[in-house]
Amino acid sequence: MELFSYQKEGLSLQEAIQQPLAEGTLGLFYSPAQCQLGRWDNGEISDAQDKALAIEQVFEARLFHPSLELRWLRDPSTDGLGNAVYLCENQGKNGWQQQQTLSDLTVQNNQYLLWGEYWKYDNLAEGWSCLATARIGKLLVPVANLQKSQRVVLKTREYFGLPRDADGKLTLAGEHGNKVVVEERWLSLGVE
Repeated sequence: MELFSYQKEGLSLQEAIQQPLAEGTLGLFYSPAQCQLGRWDNGEISDAQDKALAIEQVFEARLFHPSLELRWLRDPSTDGLGNAVYLCENQGKNGWQQQQTLSDLTVQNNQYLLWGEYWKYDNLAEGWSCLATARIGKLLVPVANLQKSQRVVLKTREYFGLPRDADGKLTLAGEHGNKVVVEERWLSLGVE
């Protein structure tokens, strides 16, 4: 198995999300005021009320789909520009600089339980539900028809390989054949 990463520097989050992404791509967006999920559709990110997500203050974004992941991080020394990395298992992302190819990987799917339980919440767009807990408050999630007994999970894929240093040489652990998680890609949200 191989995992390819492509990079593009000096682009705004708006430019990054204009890249062709797969239908059903979800995103996690961090701003100084909040952390929230959104759904990508034709170059626009919508929130739980089906309105355009305000992305001007976002400093980190992670858009994910079973076929790809797009990560964007704002550079604090610029006026809203940042660096984007595109991760996929298929080679070829036109217009992007190939940053790295991880080869000879073993893959394992994984999942993380999101905090919070179903909470009745009005005025949500179709396909959205609310999770809530006293510790974190509420989190609006793009998961349809969530029921009280169900929990939401973040599905991921871990890529195991031999550890290498910055120059690409095997570390001592790698020389002894010890594999580690060299990358993890988010895939989707699910219900358990």
